[in-house]
Order: sequence, then C-alpha cells, then structure tokens
Amino acid sequence: MKSTWKTIAAVAALSLPLAGIASPSPAAAAPEAPAINPAPMVVPSLHEWTGGAGTVEIKPTSRIVVSAALNQIGEEFSDDLAEMTGLELDVVTGASQPGDISLVLDIADKYATGGERYDAEGYKLDVSAEEVVVTAPTETGAYYGTRSILQIMTQTDGRNKLPVGGAVDWPDYEARGFILDVGRRVFSADFVDDYIKMMSYYKLNRFQIHLNDNQIFVDNGDWRESYMGFRLKSDNPKYAGLASADGSYDRADWDGFEATAASRGVQIIPEIDVPAHAAAIIKWRPDIGLNGGKSDHLDLSKAETTEVIKGMFDEFMPWFQGAEVNFGADEYPGNKAQYRQFYNDMAEHIRATGKQPGAWGSFTEMSKGTGMSGVEGYDKDVIINSWNNGWYGLNAAAADKMKFINTNDGTLYVVPFADYYHGNGLNNQWLYTDWLPNMAGGEVVDPSQIMGSMFAVWNDLVDRDYNEQDVHGLIERSFPVVAQKTWTAKAPKVSYAAFNTALDKVGMGPSLGTIKDTTPAAGAVDLATGKPAAATSTKAGHPASNLTDGDQNTRWESADNKAAALSVDLGSVQKVGGIAAEWAANAPAGYAVETSKDGVFWDRVTTHEVAGAGPDQLTFPTTEARFVRLAGLTPSAGFDTVGAWSLGVQGVTNVAVGAVATASGNEAPSLPANQAFDGNLATRWSANYNGTRWIAGDLGKEQTVNEVTIAWEGASAKDYTVSTSKDGSSWSIVATKTGMPENKRTDVVSFVPVTARHIKVEVQAANMGIYLSAYEIEVRNTDVTGLGITGTLDGEPNITGALDGETNVDGIFDVEPTVTLAATGAAAADAVIEYRIGNGTWTAYTAPFAVAGYQPTLVDYRATSGEEAFAGYVSLALNTPGASPSPEPTEPVVTDEPTEPVVTDEPTEPVVTDEPTEPVVTDEPTEPVATDKPTEPVVTDEPTEQVVTDKPTAPTVPAVTDKPTVPATTPAAMANGLASTGANVAMLGLVGMLLLGLGMLTMIRRRSARGGHEG
Repeated sequence: MKSTWKTIAAVAALSLPLAGIASPSPAAAAPEAPAINPAPMVVPSLHEWTGGAGTVEIKPTSRIVVSAALNQIGEEFSDDLAEMTGLELDVVTGASQPGDISLVLDIADKYATGGERYDAEGYKLDVSAEEVVVTAPTETGAYYGTRSILQIMTQTDGRNKLPVGGAVDWPDYEARGFILDVGRRVFSADFVDDYIKMMSYYKLNRFQIHLNDNQIFVDNGDWRESYMGFRLKSDNPKYAGLASADGSYDRADWDGFEATAASRGVQIIPEIDVPAHAAAIIKWRPDIGLNGGKSDHLDLSKAETTEVIKGMFDEFMPWFQGAEVNFGADEYPGNKAQYRQFYNDMAEHIRATGKQPGAWGSFTEMSKGTGMSGVEGYDKDVIINSWNNGWYGLNAAAADKMKFINTNDGTLYVVPFADYYHGNGLNNQWLYTDWLPNMAGGEVVDPSQIMGSMFAVWNDLVDRDYNEQDVHGLIERSFPVVAQKTWTAKAPKVSYAAFNTALDKVGMGPSLGTIKDTTPAAGAVDLATGKPAAATSTKAGHPASNLTDGDQNTRWESADNKAAALSVDLGSVQKVGGIAAEWAANAPAGYAVETSKDGVFWDRVTTHEVAGAGPDQLTFPTTEARFVRLAGLTPSAGFDTVGAWSLGVQGVTNVAVGAVATASGNEAPSLPANQAFDGNLATRWSANYNGTRWIAGDLGKEQTVNEVTIAWEGASAKDYTVSTSKDGSSWSIVATKTGMPENKRTDVVSFVPVTARHIKVEVQAANMGIYLSAYEIEVRNTDVTGLGITGTLDGEPNITGALDGETNVDGIFDVEPTVTLAATGAAAADAVIEYRIGNGTWTAYTAPFAVAGYQPTLVDYRATSGEEAFAGYVSLALNTPGASPSPEPTEPVVTDEPTEPVVTDEPTEPVVTDEPTEPVVTDEPTEPVATDKPTEPVVTDEPTEQVVTDKPTAPTVPAVTDKPTVPATTPAAMANGLASTGANVAMLGLVGMLLLGLGMLTMIRRRSARGGHEG
C-alpha cells in the first residue's frame, strides 16, 4: 500500500508559514441567512417542532435547576447525562442562570391540541441561547422531556449540543407497552429491571409480566411432569412450594422492579393467569385441578378453588404498587357458566383491593352455545387485552364499549425461534411503515375507542435451548418501533432506514447493566467488539476496555495531556480494512494506524487527521492483522486529555453499499430492492410472489470481487445462483447453492476472483414458498494483494515469567537475534527492501542480518515496487556480548497500565512542538563510556534518541507505544554483518545540533486543534 509515513514530518516543517507573511484572504461574501433547524430525531418522534437557528452547547459549568418536587428526576437526569455525554452537572434549586437546563413542573400547563394526553404525559421543550427549559404539567411529562434531551444530545458530535428551537410533545395513545412471559422461561431480575429502564427511555409506559404458565402440549393429558413455572416467592409457609425452584422473584426483587418503574413513568402490570395455564398452581394444590390434578386447568366446580385463588392473589397484592392487576382468564375450554362466574368473582375481588382488574379477551369464544353473545353476563369494568379476532377482536371490543388494548397475536406476538408467531422477531419494518395501533388482522377501529397497543413474547418452546439475551436479540428494535407508532400514530416522516440509523446513536438508554444493543450498526462489520483493548494512559474509571464492550454509554479517557496509544487484540489474524471511532468532545488531533500479525513485527499502515468530536471513519487497503494500534493520540487545543466512546476495527470493505438495485419485483412498495444494498441490516427487500425472482446491484465501476454475503430473512432462499457481469447484460454464474437450510441465516458465498461491475442473485426455490426476503447483500474482494513485508526472528529472548532456575528473565536478547524479511503481495517479485538499525543508514536487504547492542533497538524496514510502498518495524531489547559500549540507560517509566510496556511521547523525527528551544542540559558523557550497570531500557524525552520500549520481542500481548514515528537517523557501525547500536555515540552531538536548528523553525507555531498526526 502507499504509505505517507515518511513524509509527514517533512511536510509539517515545510508547510509552516514564515513569520510576518500573511496568507491572502478571499473576497468578502454576503452573509447568508442562518438555516432553520429541522426537527431533531427523537424516538418516538416529536409531535410539534418550531426550529430556530444555531445550536446551544451544554458545558460543564451548566446546571440542572429544579423545584423540590422534581429533585429526584433532576438527580436521575444528572446521572444519565454523566453516563451518556460525560457532562457532570450539579442539580440545584432557585433561579436559573444562562446555560442552565431548567425542569419546571406547572400543573396548570395545558396544550389544547394534545388534550388530556398532554395533561397526563406531555411536555414542552424550549432551547434558546440563554437556557434550556422543560415545562410539564406532571412529573412523568418532565421525565419524558429529559429523555428527549438525552437522545438529541447523544446524536450530536461531542454529545454536548442541542438545536435551538421549541417542541411540544405528547402521546396519541394512553397504553404503550410490552408483555413478557416469564412463566415458561425465567428471566433474571437484572434483565427485568433493565427492560423497565429501556422502556422508559422510549416513553413506553406499560410492562405486563406474565408470572405463571406451563408447557402447552403433553402426552396423555398429564401436566404433572411437564415444565411449569410460578415466579413469585413468598416467605409465608402457607405458600411453600408454589414458587418455581429454577427461578423466582422474592419481595426484594419485586420492590426493586416497582421502584425502578415508579421513578420512570412505567406501570408494572402483574399477571397471574387463571383458571387455565395453571399447572404450577395445581402442582402446589392438586386438589383444585381438573382430572385429579393432572390438568393445567382449575376445577371451577369446587367453591374452594375460587377461594384458594383469591387468597393467593391477596398474598401478593401488597407487592403490587401499580393501579392494575391482570388475572389472565384466557383459553379455558371447560364449563362456560362456571368460567363466567369465576371471571366475575375475580374481577370483583381485585377491584375490592383497590386495583383495576385486567384479563385476556375470550368473550366471543366463551359465549358460544350459551344463549348469550359477547360480553353479555360478564363484568365489563375490566381492561381487556384483545389478542385474537376469533376469541375477542378489536371490532367486538369496540362494539361492546370495552376498555381494551390491541395485543393481536398475528401482528404483535413473538414466540422465540418457533415456526409460528414471528419466531425470528416481529416484522418491524412493516409495523413502522404501515401499521397503526387501531389495526389488527384486517379489523380497524376508531382511535378514540382503543387504549393503545402492546407487543408480547411467549416462551412456548420450553425445551428449546435459548436464553434471555437471545430473546432480547429478537425484539430489541421492536421497542422503539412500537413506541413510535403508539406515541405518534401516523405515517412517519423519516424512512425506516434513517430511523434505524438514528437508533444506532440513540441507543437503548442509560443505567443498563445486562442488556446491550446487538443490532449491527448500519454498514459496519466490527471485528473489535468484545475484544481486549489497552491504553498507555487511562483516567480512573474510564478504561480502554470501554471502547470495545458494545456499550455506547461507556468511554475511555486518557489521564493527562501526553500522547497516548490504544491497541486492540482481535484474538486471531483477521482481514482488516478500516477504523471506526466515536470521539468524545476531547477528541485527538489525529493518529497513526499500526498493525501486527504477531505483536512483534509492526506495519505502519497510514496516518489520519481527526476532524473533531463525533463519528470518525477511516478506510485503507485490506491488510491482515491480529493487533491494531492507534498511536500518537494527542489532545487537541483546549483539552488536557483525549476521550472516545467506541473504537471499532472494520473488516474487508463492502463495495455494494449504495449499489443501484434492480429486481424482478417487490412484495410491497415499502420493501424495495435498494434496501438490500443500503448497508442497514434492519431494512430488507421482499420479492414478488410469483415467477422468476432475482435481485441485482450495479457497483458503479468494474472491480475485482470474490465474495458475496447474503443476510436472508426467515423467508430465505433454498436454491439460488450468484452471477457477475461487466455490462449488466451478459452474465456468468460464479456460484450455485442448493438445499440451503430454512429460517433466518447469513450465507457467505466465495468464488474465484472475477472483474465485474454487476452482481445478481437469482432464486430457483425458496424455503417458504411464495415468500422470499433478504436484509442485505454485500460484495467484497477478500484477497490481500497490496505490497507488504513479513518478518521472522531467529533467536528467543528470555521472557519474563520463565521457569525457575533461569537467571535472566527480563525479556532481553542476550544472544544476537537474526532478522529475516520477505516481500509479500502481487508486486513482491519486483520489490526492493531496505532496512536500518537504530539511528543507522538505510541499507539494501539482501540476506538475513544479526542485531547486537546494549539497549532497546528499533529496526525499520521498507519496500517499494512501482508506485506501491510499504513500511514497518520491529523493536528488540538487547544485551548482547561483544557489542560496542552503549550509553547507560535509565530506569523504565512506570505507568498505571501494568500489563503494557513503557512508552515515550516524544517523536524521533522533527515535529511541531511547544517545547523551549534551548538545548537540553545533561550530565551524560558525549563519548562512549564502559559501565557494568544493568542494561535497563533507556527512556528519554530527547528527540535525537531512538524510540524506547521495554517490551520483549516475542510478546504474547503487543507492545503499546504512543508514538509511531521512525527513529532519528544517526549512523550505526556496521562490521561483518553485525550492527551495533552502541557505536558512534559522538554523532549524537552533531545530530542534536541539526535537529535543534530545525526545531527552532518548527516551534514557531503550535499545532492546531485539528492538525494531522505529525510524526
């Protein structure tokens, strides 16, 4: 690859302006009117926005001003801001000052357009140059206003800005939520707590927990040995044996749920499902079950049964702090008259405790053959989940004037990994573009007749091997979609692709300890997530591991203003093609990229100038590496440290992003072919139902490709071909796939490299008949053809931690190692390789060479072939006999990263610097001095010394240095093929004088805040 490394220092010096010479200024242009800010992206979207001009920066000196009633919300908001933006703002009462964020509770605040929904949960957000103000008639509304501020700020560069303007916001529907079946599969208390927090971030306000259930089908109708669960654990001996042994929630757990929900505007709706789905209850009391306790249905012919169930509800009713309690009441095929009486008794009993009863709608089915219709004869003061049109649909509930919520099974149910009820997750794209909460299974009711909508997870497959995180992966993006359509119930103004791209930045909210966003960011193939990361400088509480933990609300920060370096161990050699980072407000000025396959020989890949805070993308020709290092991370002007929210290492570049798509057809206008080439794994193409089905992409130019990756939806292809073309007319099949498995999957199709501009996938058979859909088609060239150098060492150092009995265990070579170099890549045959040792001259490489010395030594090497160039290095810690004497090294620097090597923050080539121009005074002799002192590595600030590291030359973890620059070029003695870095020390004085002269020029001007990496 073409390397600019060697030219950076020279360019930096030559590009400095001469004193007294001003750059010409362009002619003055007429000032443009400031742009009006569009509505910021918030999930769910803002109802109304009036844009102003410009942005407001929230600074560390800003405060959160609250009244006493909003103090808890203010404190939580402060904690959330610190986590998500890095700003630590004080919470105060009293008068606001310029730059503050004020939370105002005004119970008289009204907004006619929002009506009663605004009165209950609405808020106003006003952002001006003077201050930011949230005004709301309720605490919930004020809390929602803080969620919008958090989401807006996290999308700005530096996470510290808000657009000037004003918003008025409120929900269209009262009920917006989610139902989780923990009866058939236990979910940890931490997971449940995280879900409450995440829901509040999206302004979802109802969390229904289905607390008991059992296996659906059993042999011989005997449920006694089937899987079942009851998840509340009382310490009352009367209820011993009721709670499941494999997991349950005690009072402390439940109190934690309620506390989390209460402070975040979420209502927990506990559901104990009776008289069906009750095997766990019958196991505790077999005498109240049908068929002698073998059934999962209660025996409602016994008066005692109802009294036992009432008593059980009474035991747990004090736990429940919300206004509603659901008693299930679905799918009971027993005596319908007895069922109706039980239903009415339970509704009345729950209401007598001060709670609003809720149940699953069953009236249409349960009224058949009774001489009554629908809800006739039933207690109507019950909130109904309308879950199936056959049992009790939207139209029936609306006609009966019931209070009901749309939880339709065909639209909103997920049974994880089943072949029914959206086993791979809801159709989020269709929900976002086409669905509304008053629609279900072909039925539509007036929005005023329905409370809202909730989606649900049912863990029917009790024998299937999956866990809570697997479930989360299926539904994580359904939360924001359902939130969007229940809060702002109309066709979105933003495309689904743009919505998901925003979610990549908005995230799932603060204070999450268990769940993480598992949806791949648009266009990214991140190799670094979950991999070890290290830094040469770390501020307490913000380690480098935060950069690769998959949590966008954790960050790394350096400890001081010295140059730092970051490194990532990918675990194995991977094909690497870029860096993706999100820099904090204290972004670096730039950095250099180094890679290594073994942690010993390092490739100098490229340098990069950082434009400032926010997302930062760098691509380079594909190379192979296990270790990736960003070196030379120096704070930009105005900051004392460097910070980042994430650091990704990208794989081979996908050249199909943005390809012009054509296809045989689309299932619907909202599922077009171009969504298979948009780099977004949340969007998809869905094919026409009949005839030949194919999709093609125009890559824009001819290029070499050898791999196509297809991310299929559940409606996947069974038999298909991949073809290429230069002109889009003449096609050649490069790969054929047959008998591919069912369900959602990703196929990586490799083939012999070809030159092509067009890619086509043609499907001969699909696994779901007429249905065929793909999320994404990616095209790559995975070959590494660029010029490179591989290096090997003959000889081993004594590694720290060697076996007892070895006398030298400090990782230093005490026998001269031999370095062997070889060019790689398509142009390797014509490559010219050169190397230099320490501060020596460049020498043509013709054969392996030995290296000797008494101190750490840098061996640089480079190759050229035509227009291609490559550079790299290896650092060796030496203490070899027979070498010329070296200056006595000083002790290594001790850092706060015990597993990382000693580093230096001074480059060894001329750079722009603000150091004083006087010569360094030293008491070191200028002639070689013999010494019997230990030969620890030299660590120095002098620019004329070579780069120093204390890392052994065959490390299991790579050395992390904070400067990638080449060493100074003091000549080294060469004799009989053995190079000594201790020779010609007297030359240091001359080189130092030369560098001092150049330094006086380069120190005329400090490096700017956005300058490139110089060195």
